[in-house]
Amino acid sequence: MNATNEYEEQFGRILDLLEQHEPRRLSISMIARTLGMSRPSIAKYLAVLSAIGSVSFERFGRSKLYRRTTRIPPAELFESLPNATVILDGDLQISMVNRRFKTMLNIRQERNLAGIPIFDLDFPVFSEPVIQQNIERFSWSETGLETMQITDEWTDRVYLVEFAAIVSHAGPGVMVSIRDITALKKAETALKDSEQKVATLFETVPSGIIIFTADGTILDANPAALRILGLRSFGQFSAASIFTLACVTGTIEALIAKGRETETEIACNFDRMKQEQVPTVKSGVVYFDVVFTPIRRETGGPPDEFAILFKDITKDRREREELIFRETRYRGFFEDTCNGVLVVEPHGGDGDIIKDLNRVAVETLRVRREDVIGRKILDVFPDLGTAANRELERKVLATGKPAFLPPIRYRNNENLWIRHYLFRIPSGELASFMIDVSEELQDETGWSPGRGEQDPRSAARSI
Repeated sequence: MNATNEYEEQFGRILDLLEQHEPRRLSISMIARTLGMSRPSIAKYLAVLSAIGSVSFERFGRSKLYRRTTRIPPAELFESLPNATVILDGDLQISMVNRRFKTMLNIRQERNLAGIPIFDLDFPVFSEPVIQQNIERFSWSETGLETMQITDEWTDRVYLVEFAAIVSHAGPGVMVSIRDITALKKAETALKDSEQKVATLFETVPSGIIIFTADGTILDANPAALRILGLRSFGQFSAASIFTLACVTGTIEALIAKGRETETEIACNFDRMKQEQVPTVKSGVVYFDVVFTPIRRETGGPPDEFAILFKDITKDRREREELIFRETRYRGFFEDTCNGVLVVEPHGGDGDIIKDLNRVAVETLRVRREDVIGRKILDVFPDLGTAANRELERKVLATGKPAFLPPIRYRNNENLWIRHYLFRIPSGELASFMIDVSEELQDETGWSPGRGEQDPRSAARSI
């Protein structure tokens, strides 16, 4: 019996044995005992049968359990392997290649490669000395690397190369499988770069970041979080939960229950944290601007981890409260003073815009606030436009020194005379206290618009 017939007979015996025990799977040791063969020999035969699709296996611990496969023809299975695969004989000449192998090497599909020495192929992988030495070790039944990664320096392509010693119908040989993993390596590099950027951001961002679970267990905190909370190390968080941060019980629990991104404010009582055995060096109540977000799972489903990004806004909050208080105090003074107050935005006299006026000014000028605010003052009172008025305004704006204006008549056909104390306010606008002197001037001159006579002081007072 020649070697080829012997191999074919052994292949047949193994396949017949597996078929007899269907659907049960058999281990290498069980097949070897049943057929009276050595375990290494059975392993090599099974490697070939597995490569060509005649058998399949499942892992059970460290063992492989085999069964026969007959539904897919071996040749078609070999052609459909996802990796470029070549089977070499004992002389390292090509016995079989699949379609993917020819495509990777840019070889015409109809070309027959059988009998060509593998190292004669013009492909960078097989030109590498380490690849050649490893293939030779497998062909000599020596120990070699089952997997190697090679980079083509000319094209920057990265290949994953796998090796296996096999026994084919023609005798011992080597199977080499090649996969282009360039895209995978680039993705891994990009992921590592992204992870490094995230880690750098986590460590250096000035806002505090805390990651925690739904039950309040704190998983991680960045240096800024420790600094803001007055802690020296993450270990000082060991006795705390995320719920300790909020003064109002249930605040963070409510955010977790809603399970969506939220921006809010949280008050934190450092003295309460000390009572909860968190050794902060700070005291009192502070306010945090907080961005809460669930950490989504890649596999979907409800999140079980969450994060908050927070910063101390206590100073800003107090300044805002002080500003509101001042605004309230100013608005109270502005509205309740016994004099009319008018505020204008200067634009060269003729273009001055009315910015605000108080209740007394509204009553004095007999206008509605919503009708005049934002309008040019000359559009509302066209009789005010005089050169003298603009000159006084320029002086006050230029010097910052207040000035008393002579009585001004707002409407030529009415006995409405207003005396102004004009001054510049820090915003750059002009404000004036208004005093209605219409009756005083009428008493002095005896003039009233109903008599049809010209006002004797109109030339001096009407600006």
